[in-house]
Amino acid sequence: MDELGQTRAVFTGDTLFVGDVGRPDLREDDNVGGHSREELAAQLYQSTRQKLMTLPATTRVYPAHGPGSLCGKTTSPDLDSTIGKELKTNYALQPMSEEEFVKVLLEDQPFMPKYFGHDVLLNKQGALPFEDSIRAVPRLFSEKEMEPGVLIIDTRPAAQFREGHLPGAINLMDGGKFETWLGSVVGPNEPFYLLADSQIGLDTVIRKTAKIGYEGNVRGALLAPQQLPVASPEVAVDHVRERPEDFTIVDIRNRTEARQPIFENALLIPLPELRERAHEVPTNKPVLVHCAGGYRSAAGASILQAALPGTEVLDLGEAISTFQTQSVH
Repeated sequence: MDELGQTRAVFTGDTLFVGDVGRPDLREDDNVGGHSREELAAQLYQSTRQKLMTLPATTRVYPAHGPGSLCGKTTSPDLDSTIGKELKTNYALQPMSEEEFVKVLLEDQPFMPKYFGHDVLLNKQGALPFEDSIRAVPRLFSEKEMEPGVLIIDTRPAAQFREGHLPGAINLMDGGKFETWLGSVVGPNEPFYLLADSQIGLDTVIRKTAKIGYEGNVRGALLAPQQLPVASPEVAVDHVRERPEDFTIVDIRNRTEARQPIFENALLIPLPELRERAHEVPTNKPVLVHCAGGYRSAAGASILQAALPGTEVLDLGEAISTFQTQSVH
């Protein structure tokens, strides 16, 4: 943005964030361009050095993404910055060769949710009006209207889900990153049902589903039935602490998180890969699922319950805080 012949601000989109730069690994699929991550990282090096870093230090930086976005890996909680501040503090703008930049940038990138490529194509062709898409989601009045064999996404709190849920349902709790996990666990062409515990809650998750362009996948949205047949067993925390070898422990954190193990010999399968890799989990012992705080373990345990019938699957859930002060061996 120029004002009186001087550059006052720059809208940096997906190129420069506060404390980070954009990801060069999201356009490798042939359907969305087919560019290699190394090629795009090199272009990003040139864009930052030849364009953004030449702007006046006082130029305000307004990026397209803020904290928590998977479009970067170390994005700051600040929503805006200046070119001068970024030159001092942003790791990607420090003096380095193009080769070094490419290497540093491609290290430890977050996982790529399944919906990213889908949204690139959707944005290219043009999405339907948001409110019209939401109104088009079918509303059901009973679970008897549900077709067998279609995925069920139960968005209720984990405690309610553990008390009872429809067979095969996946517990993706409504929360700050519901749509991210929905688009990470469920494929862009996969139909599913949405369940919630209130009408307000159902409206909320439908809108969040539409934020990633998945509203057309919803075969029906309905309130969770009052009588639910399947209950999840509780985990005995003391037993896990004292005898972790009695369990097959599945760590569903991301690979970078899992560099600091909580349980020795845990099987690492990040949550976005769990549905596809559930067959890798041994079933000769009770299966214990853990993450970093409880949200993902609820989803992971429900995925394995559906995928491994007859196997006892336990969700370590919020009890994981008991183990994070020191590793369990």
